Amino acid sequence: MVLLTRPPARGPDPAGSRDGRPGRDVGAALPPLDASQAAAVGHRGGPALVLGAPGTGKTTVAVAAVLSRVSDGAAPDQCLMLSRSRVAAAATRDQISAALGATGTVPAARTASSLAYGILRRRAALAGLPAPTLLSGPEQDAILRELLAGHTAGDAPAPGWPVELAAALHTRGFRGELRDLLMRVAECGLIPEELADLGHRHGRPEWVAAARVAAEYEAVTALGRPGGLDPAALLAAAADALDEDPGLLAETLPGLSLVVVDDAQDLTLPGARLVAALTRAGADLLLAGDPDAGTQGFRGGDPRLFLQLGENAPRYLLERRWRQGPELAAVTSRVAARIGTIGGTAHRAALSGPGPAPRGGAVRVVLAASPAQEARHVAEHLRRAHLLDGVAWSDMAVVVRGRSRTATLRRVLAGAGVPLVLPGAQAPLRDEPVVAALLQLLQISLSAAAGRPAVTATDVLDLLASPVGGVDAAGLRRLRRGIRAAEASQAAEGVGRRTVDVALVAGLLGDGTLDRLGPEGEPVRRLARAVAAGVAAAPRRGARWASGVTAETVLWALWSALGLAEPWRLAALDGGAGAARADRELDAVVALFEAAATYVDRLPGRGPDGLLEQVAGQDVAGDMLADRSPTADAVTLTTPAGAAGEEWAVVAVCGVQDGVWPDLRLRGSILRSTELVDVLAGRPAGPREALAAVRHDEARLFHVAVSRASRQLLVTATLNEEEQPSAYLDLIDNGGTVAGDAGLGSAAPAGLPKVGAVRPEARAVSPVLEVMTTAGVVARLRRELAATRDPARAAAVARRLALLAAEGVPGADPADWWALVSASDDRPRRAPDATVRVSPSRVETFGNCPLRWLLQTAGADKPRAGGAAVGTLVHAIVAEFDNSDVGAMQAALDERWPELGLPAGWLSERGQMQAREMLARVARYDAAARAQGWEAAGHEVDLAAVVGRAEVHGRIDRLERDAASRLRVIDLKTGASKPRGADLPRHPQLGAYQVLVSAAEASDGPRPEPSDGTRPNDTGSPNDSCSPNETGSPTDTDCSAAPAGSAGAGLLQVGKAAARTTVDLQLQPPLSADEDPGWAQRLLAQTAEGMAGATYEARVGDWCRTCTGRTCCPVSGDGEAI
Repeated sequence: MVLLTRPPARGPDPAGSRDGRPGRDVGAALPPLDASQAAAVGHRGGPALVLGAPGTGKTTVAVAAVLSRVSDGAAPDQCLMLSRSRVAAAATRDQISAALGATGTVPAARTASSLAYGILRRRAALAGLPAPTLLSGPEQDAILRELLAGHTAGDAPAPGWPVELAAALHTRGFRGELRDLLMRVAECGLIPEELADLGHRHGRPEWVAAARVAAEYEAVTALGRPGGLDPAALLAAAADALDEDPGLLAETLPGLSLVVVDDAQDLTLPGARLVAALTRAGADLLLAGDPDAGTQGFRGGDPRLFLQLGENAPRYLLERRWRQGPELAAVTSRVAARIGTIGGTAHRAALSGPGPAPRGGAVRVVLAASPAQEARHVAEHLRRAHLLDGVAWSDMAVVVRGRSRTATLRRVLAGAGVPLVLPGAQAPLRDEPVVAALLQLLQISLSAAAGRPAVTATDVLDLLASPVGGVDAAGLRRLRRGIRAAEASQAAEGVGRRTVDVALVAGLLGDGTLDRLGPEGEPVRRLARAVAAGVAAAPRRGARWASGVTAETVLWALWSALGLAEPWRLAALDGGAGAARADRELDAVVALFEAAATYVDRLPGRGPDGLLEQVAGQDVAGDMLADRSPTADAVTLTTPAGAAGEEWAVVAVCGVQDGVWPDLRLRGSILRSTELVDVLAGRPAGPREALAAVRHDEARLFHVAVSRASRQLLVTATLNEEEQPSAYLDLIDNGGTVAGDAGLGSAAPAGLPKVGAVRPEARAVSPVLEVMTTAGVVARLRRELAATRDPARAAAVARRLALLAAEGVPGADPADWWALVSASDDRPRRAPDATVRVSPSRVETFGNCPLRWLLQTAGADKPRAGGAAVGTLVHAIVAEFDNSDVGAMQAALDERWPELGLPAGWLSERGQMQAREMLARVARYDAAARAQGWEAAGHEVDLAAVVGRAEVHGRIDRLERDAASRLRVIDLKTGASKPRGADLPRHPQLGAYQVLVSAAEASDGPRPEPSDGTRPNDTGSPNDSCSPNETGSPTDTDCSAAPAGSAGAGLLQVGKAAARTTVDLQLQPPLSADEDPGWAQRLLAQTAEGMAGATYEARVGDWCRTCTGRTCCPVSGDGEAI
């Protein structure tokens, strides 16, 4: 998203300066000027320098100079204005065109790069050659990465980097330094041989190696991208072209009479050469700039260059600051005093205007305890300025350094309802989540179109969790449950049952099996439609893609099939945090299509799969030329360099931390690019000089940041054990005790504070105020209403809430307060005559804590972790194999272990060894049981019975029979806990199992036969029952005794809770041997009644430690009232 700049600083009253009438008197279109501005505009004959502090109207002078020349009779096309950026050039161009009432045949304002490209394109056209192309930063980085990788692989001779750099050669940081060095080489007009010679003469082997890489780089770009130029080479090539062919200027800009350079302090060496070449034929030159405001040092910008261009020219000093009042101007002046002097300091003495008197003062410094609290302070400040002072969102900006700080600010500000716009790309295109998802869909579609679909379950899950999938964790659980249910249904119909992962992959590839799912399956179906559209858009002709198949066409088919464009557009227009997210996602999609179009234009013969390779290989954020989403009213979140040349009423400068601002790390310290420029310029190039240059560059960046505000400036930092505020805060607010000079700049002029003069402990952390949102106001009023004991105050607060409720503000109406709302439905969960399904494993849970059972039943349980999955696998193997054959069981375990999807490593290996030991314990138990006369009668035996209202369904792990045909239930336990021996006689789960076995015996149904490793087909009838009496409870005569065939039940411990050497079997005697044989039946009937009820009690016990519903529990310390 892009926010157009506000009009530049002007004279006293620019209102009414344009009426837009065609052919109007240009002289009348000139804005009002003060005396110093008028003198600069009236200059004629040769070059001139216009110097001014921030807000003195340098851009106003630049625009007025063009209008004045046209007023004198020059044609608009004979005047050229160079601006610092495309956005600034567009705003200035609109301003000039509106004042003139007409447009020219050439742009009235443009960037130096745009002009250079126009010159080279004109030269190519005159020579009948193809137009040049501009290499982007990501393309340069990709080329260098391939070259360096080729050296390591032995595809090309190694350039001979110093040994100490070997570990850094393949890092993004090293490539960034190498790109910077090559850019400086191009700007200085060096050829690789000259760079190598400088390296030999100055003892810099890294320059010698870089020279060899530079030669390879030139050869590769000349071969693979004919006419390709990087930004630095573009300007140098245009300057060379004008030097070599004096007539080329007349062909490109005929009759050029005036060249105006705005923000001239950011000129690079080739930019300065180009400007000099433009004026060599006699055109006047006006250079407007501020030596204290350079922000492009990292790109080769040098404020000394524009002063050298106008070395012998008259200087015009702008005398009035129109942007800032006295308080803001004083801050700006204090920061400027810390900048090394270039070209004098007279321009710093400009007088300030009267300025506004905003609420809370024009300057405010805030210390916070953490970056998140700092962001909340900023949100509170911006919302108050907007709501109380009427400042438009678009007239505010937040200036910050560092990606992590930016991310925190984005998150907190968006959450507080502050609309944001971030000019320019913030990350490589591949790192945008929506781009990564679209490229993944493109890769899947292309592989499927080629007949080799390459997709895994992880790919599907990543897509579902991406912006194009839109599935959260809860939605993913619902989807998995739905797939399991659908697969179970298919298995019942005789179709093979698949795992969830296999079904997900098949569903994405369009096998149709997920069509039977409900709304939970729609995200997968939408992705499947996109893949199908991509496959249809990428037909093959043998081993090649069909004619017309491009990355752009396939991407468009995918994007159209997803159907997200309109919902995201509406979300972007809706405002709030969702709007900011939709804005960014749509901008990223536009950038991807721009990259695809550029790829197709430059490599028309390549297939669509090449785009995947290109975007994946880009580690650098690119510049976006496509139109971004228009944002009429949003706060700009930008960097100091991005803020240069702009102006806002309210500016927040954030993250002013020690070590961050100023950042005194030497630039280009690995390959010494700064030293190379100093050597070529004949300047001292030692470490002391380099540190001084960095210090002054940092002060310039801070100077630019604080000088953007016209009404109010907020400067923030954090103070905690890990972060300390910067000494720069002393220049903003010098309150506190003098503690000495930290040496961050030259001696301060009289009356200025010493940098580092305030001890950190002298500054207090500011309390976080309530952010001014409607939700925050409602919350504060509700808290006050609940806490106050003053009836009058309570009545006043209630009236305010009533007023908000009448306006429809959410949460203000007491009818919406959950604490006051009665239960929406007080009916029991089941009708009085309905049965209740009861599982033996849940009986104990309900008995311990009915609320926990209810929450688990409602889906509040955690997904099965690794240990539970291992237990499930062990249970399955025990059921399928002869328990006496430990070798077969362990072999099956080893074969199936990868199905668990556990990460490789020692943890997985240890888990596998523990599972093998579990199976060994099962085998030992089987042998011991056989020796005692017990044989397995079945595994995984499903039984059902009706006990009162309880419809009991249970699956018995192992059912055993002795010589007397008595049956014993064995429940396999693979966990780390086991019950106490005293609890076994009345263990609820074992008692429920005995009831099931007894009911099956009493029904005279088929008894389970000895198992050969498979479970029996006959599992009992759900109609078997022990009938209740008239009161609803089982009677002694109905269910008082279990049939004589029951031999009890037991827990076989094979997990961590098991004994190390002996068989660990915890037995429950037969129910008939208990003093109360009917206890289990009554427990089941009572449990069913409780489960069917309307209220559920929360009980405290040992189970609370592992309960996943603690935050919903009223008796837990983690629980809260909603």
